[in-house]
Amino acid sequence: MSKLLRNPVLITLLVATNCAHAAQSVVLPSWVCAHPDAIFVNGFELGSVAVPQLHSNGSGGAQPGNITRQVAVTGLGLQTYYLYVPSAYAANQAWPLIVVLHGAGGPGTSATAAQQVRTDWGTLADTRGFIIASPVGTNSNGGWNEPDVNGGGPSDYNIIANTITDAEAAYNIDLTRVYGWGYSAGGEVLDDIVLTGWAGVNANSFAGYAVTGAALAGCPTYNTVQSCVPANAARKIPLDIHIGMADSIYTGGYTASDKNAFQAAGWVLNTTLFYTVFSDGSPPGGHTYSTANLAQVWSNLCPKAVTP
Repeated sequence: MSKLLRNPVLITLLVATNCAHAAQSVVLPSWVCAHPDAIFVNGFELGSVAVPQLHSNGSGGAQPGNITRQVAVTGLGLQTYYLYVPSAYAANQAWPLIVVLHGAGGPGTSATAAQQVRTDWGTLADTRGFIIASPVGTNSNGGWNEPDVNGGGPSDYNIIANTITDAEAAYNIDLTRVYGWGYSAGGEVLDDIVLTGWAGVNANSFAGYAVTGAALAGCPTYNTVQSCVPANAARKIPLDIHIGMADSIYTGGYTASDKNAFQAAGWVLNTTLFYTVFSDGSPPGGHTYSTANLAQVWSNLCPKAVTP
């Protein structure tokens, strides 16, 4: 049963785009993202509109600040993931969650990379009001182990799924506002999880997602069916694509091809598809990202929610 259906607390729906009884994209009013305590307003200001919100009602997690937790994964044992909980966190309110997936930096780099992407998102989490969850890949090159043929496991996909479940159990997460972001190899894995779907986790599991320095052409190929096909997604989930203008993924035409594929499948530029070619970062416009890029990503994802 979908996590979105477990909690009966559902306030007024706003702008929805799919049929009844299916997951629906919702555009939130601008005040939700305008200031860090917007989640406490929740539509009670004069003339404002109520927003959908589903509390996970998790309790017992340490807070605030940098937190290390472990999840049990069948066949893999205990696996670590890293959290950041904002200083203003209050368990009586539901908070957005963003799951951030690191890239592949070489042997022995996964844990450090997972902590680094948590750090890179941390200032935004405090100022904009959301929780970060950063799982650790177990691949020997510092990236992610995909499932066996046709989704057999265990794999790092189990770690990612269990990380989300654990965070929702430990903290009060707004289940209508769970987002994903992946950098490089992490973005390719996220494309696969969202578009292809795996073990009940798919486009309906997220309010929106973003990839930086990643392309559909790099999607894992464990399936006997074609993976990462936008037209096969469970719904037209809001997506942000960020790519450096000097990144070989961009200069090779892969991200432009991805943009065309999403538009051909029904995504609408600047509505459900946000596409940014940037020149900042270190090296400038390279296979990297900056905190300014992350702020743009959050600005595009923040107004999006998903309801049953």
